[in-house]
Amino acid sequence: MAQHSHHHTAHAHHHGPALADLLDLDAEVLGSYLEPLTEWAGQHTRETPRRIVDVGAGTGVGTLTLARRFPSAEVIAIDRSEFMLERVRTAALEQGLADRVSVVQADLDVAWPAVDAADVVWAASSLHEVSDPDRVLRDMHGALNPDGLLIVVEMDTLPRLLPDDVGVGRPGLESRCHDALARMNWNSHPNWRSHLEHTGFEVVEERFQ
Repeated sequence: MAQHSHHHTAHAHHHGPALADLLDLDAEVLGSYLEPLTEWAGQHTRETPRRIVDVGAGTGVGTLTLARRFPSAEVIAIDRSEFMLERVRTAALEQGLADRVSVVQADLDVAWPAVDAADVVWAASSLHEVSDPDRVLRDMHGALNPDGLLIVVEMDTLPRLLPDDVGVGRPGLESRCHDALARMNWNSHPNWRSHLEHTGFEVVEERFQ
């Protein structure tokens, strides 16, 4: 298992067009980490992955990056939103990856879906969405083949995108927004290491950037 902490915008708890557009914008602004991260993931796989599961796939940016990085792998996108999964299907078709990308609608708060064992499970900014992450992590552990790899990508701090003075209103807008989110306890799990070890994973590498 490997954990990688990275800046990423938080997901909302509804799953319509507005959120889908936000996730796509998020990927456009902050998604440059995906290519080097999937390359790094390849360095930790003992064999070429045959099946990869993307947990909480959203609109599929990570799903499709994984499919491009591992051209012989089947990639399964799991999400509770059929709307999101339709975006994954459309993007996979447009990028010529529909033959290797499939989708499964499932609410992980209810149960792990009936999918075949995976060589890699990818959970990018999704663990904080589930009500019982330890149970989901145990499900992930059971869903991996021997020597399988779990990659957890979560934000440890909020990204800084604006200058302190944006030229309108009082300076410090972004800092005030961050303070408000901190009061709302946006980051209740800044580091998943203890949860991962508690649920049976061995942390082989942890990266912050």
